[in-house]
Amino acid sequence: MTTKKATAPLTAAPIAVQPEFDLFTYCELAGETRLDNDMLEELEPRFDSWQQHLKAYRLSAGGEKDPGYVILWLEKPVEDEIEGIWQDSPSAGMAFHNLAIHMVMSAVQNLLPDLADKGCAPLPKPGKEVVAAFKKLGLEWNAEGTVNRQFAVFTNMPALATCAGCMLYAKCESPNKD
Repeated sequence: MTTKKATAPLTAAPIAVQPEFDLFTYCELAGETRLDNDMLEELEPRFDSWQQHLKAYRLSAGGEKDPGYVILWLEKPVEDEIEGIWQDSPSAGMAFHNLAIHMVMSAVQNLLPDLADKGCAPLPKPGKEVVAAFKKLGLEWNAEGTVNRQFAVFTNMPALATCAGCMLYAKCESPNKD
């Protein structure tokens, strides 16, 4: 299923997002039951410093009344920082990789609270208008179903009630798949 055809070019309006660091959610995502004190002391300050690199936009053709899409991503400086950490310590690199994922998911769940119940953000297949809007934002869509940012979420806004419109539906192993 592809995204609906827009009657006009999509506009990209910035959205203010407020991701929240939640240690329990982070540990669940990272598969950790314990964190050492040194790592614990680095997580929240790093999370806070990355917020300046978190970008979020609503893509729509008809203003507030048109259901559109949301794209959120962390900019390249965060990717580069994590890569540098990874080179020094793969375990620390993985911890901060998971922190970046937690940040993006927290931000999208604050925008679309229904996603928390589902446990994922269905990935629509973007049409030409969406790909053009991505390009204006400095993003490139890849055939694999990703953009050229390592930590990103693209989904419908408001969130879809079902999984049927998701590009990953056929391969999905989620217990929440409908």
